[in-house]
Amino acid sequence: MTLRSPVVAILWETWRVTRVEAAWKLGFGIVGALAVLALCAAFAPADNARAYEDVMDNGAAVAMTLLVLPHLVPWLSLARLNNGRPGFPLYLHYSRPVRTAVMVGLPMTYLTAMSSAIYLVSALLLRVTSGFAFPLLPVAAWFAALTLVFVAAGWSTRDRIIPVLVWSLATVYAWATSMERLTAVELPDGYDWPPRLWPTLFDWPRTDYAWIALIGLASFAVTVVMVTRQRRGDELVGSSRIRAIMAAITWTPSGGLWGGLVSLFRLPCPTSSPTRAQLWFDLKSNGLPVLTIGVALAIMILLMSAVSGPIDAAINADPDVSCPIKECFYVRAGPNFLTPLSLFTMLCLGGNAFGIRRRQGRTYVAFEATHAQGTAQLAALKVLVKSVCVLAAIIAIGLSVWISVPLLGDAVFIQMWGLPLSSQLPGINGAIAALAGYVQLSLWVVAAVGVDVWVASWAARGALRTRYPRRVNIAACLLLLYGVALVWLAVAVRVDPETASQFHLDVVYGAMRWIAAAAMVFTTVYVCWSGFAERVLTIRYASGAVAMSAAFGAAWLTVLHMAGVQLARMSAINAVSILSPALLPLMVSVLAPWSLSRIRHT
Repeated sequence: MTLRSPVVAILWETWRVTRVEAAWKLGFGIVGALAVLALCAAFAPADNARAYEDVMDNGAAVAMTLLVLPHLVPWLSLARLNNGRPGFPLYLHYSRPVRTAVMVGLPMTYLTAMSSAIYLVSALLLRVTSGFAFPLLPVAAWFAALTLVFVAAGWSTRDRIIPVLVWSLATVYAWATSMERLTAVELPDGYDWPPRLWPTLFDWPRTDYAWIALIGLASFAVTVVMVTRQRRGDELVGSSRIRAIMAAITWTPSGGLWGGLVSLFRLPCPTSSPTRAQLWFDLKSNGLPVLTIGVALAIMILLMSAVSGPIDAAINADPDVSCPIKECFYVRAGPNFLTPLSLFTMLCLGGNAFGIRRRQGRTYVAFEATHAQGTAQLAALKVLVKSVCVLAAIIAIGLSVWISVPLLGDAVFIQMWGLPLSSQLPGINGAIAALAGYVQLSLWVVAAVGVDVWVASWAARGALRTRYPRRVNIAACLLLLYGVALVWLAVAVRVDPETASQFHLDVVYGAMRWIAAAAMVFTTVYVCWSGFAERVLTIRYASGAVAMSAAFGAAWLTVLHMAGVQLARMSAINAVSILSPALLPLMVSVLAPWSLSRIRHT
């Protein structure tokens, strides 16, 4: 594309870099929220109006949470341009004849407008489809303020600690302010911000918009000043002693945060065999950083649970603190929100097992793809290392949560979920211990192979998207639209049976399940044939994949039997749908090396 204006070129480049992330943020909110509302509408008791209303209100609250979550994460696509290091990511613009204010202001305006637009489109669509009054302008305005703070913190400094502190403080302040406003009135027998009160609760004062304008101006001014210094290559101001102290405090490794985690472990490389050397490389560059982040999150959850009780007690004991609720839990609710966010972070970090790099518009694989080593063995090593580290991180987070439940107490769980989880914990432990040994082993096999399938599938997707970006993006958009249409149909059947027929929904849902099962079988057969024809797959690797799939299938059947599922009494389509996950390990096992070969030999 020929662009004669530098301003249009900057906007075009920013859109090209962030369009995929904007698409998944939009899709995550819409599809996730619609799926939650559809499930609540499908399983809510229709014969009890009060229970149906409570279930739908809870579903709307979860849907609102899903709309908020993507906007609490900074724009990662721009951060990848400089390897995740703080600083202005579009540094190639430094050589262009454009003023720094324009160079900084255009991307900041674009990202702010995009964040608000994503939320507004999602909330407006949910308003139309569900009938709930999802807030529009107030929440979108505060998302714009958060985006400005996140961008200013990440672009204004090359220090890796200051952006994290600013992001954490901004998120905590926004969350605490929102909870204080939404729970200002206590409602008996329910949570304190039902959807019927959203138009009133989300009617923020007009002073908020003035604060947002001031935040925007301050963020823009600070970012322009600091990016100007980066553009000129200026050093820290002050005496040589102060510069030395600040350099020692704010020292950042050349690889950014991830590079710091990679260099954190000084493990010697084994030279006895290429396999051990490759295993060392994948563990050091891709596995141990993920495990380190998981352990750090687990420790954070445990520490927050340990100190939250005394802090909440001190807040409640202070007569100057105005709290309309009988018991306020400002800090003890933090681990309940940090736990799902930590698990989601681990799943996201398990997505690039093949080490695909993206730098300033270029996409390429790491140098080990040129080694004289079989593609199947290389893919198996990479996926295995990443899966083990992700599983270990998830286990660490789970153990931390398990230990933290007694520290939090029953009151916070009763207020948030209506469930005395701390008192029921011994019963849960006893129920798990009472399971037979083979059942516990089956649960571990399902969990371990499930994580492996997740890592391998996202690694294969990344490789195919690198080799065939346009086709993969088109397929993802079609699946997204199909999912939205299906969920919309399910909601319409439940809410208005006269305009939408249950028979049509059953036909569409049944056809979708048959198509999914046929696609899995066809993909497995085609990839196996193509893999052996291209000498990507070997008999030894295929035998291991079949053995792992058989073990997972046996464990899956055991878990289904433990859950009371009777396959003999089901229809053919229901039985196929329930048994189809048993084919996933085999399909993903042969798809991962085949997709790696697409970018390794082309």
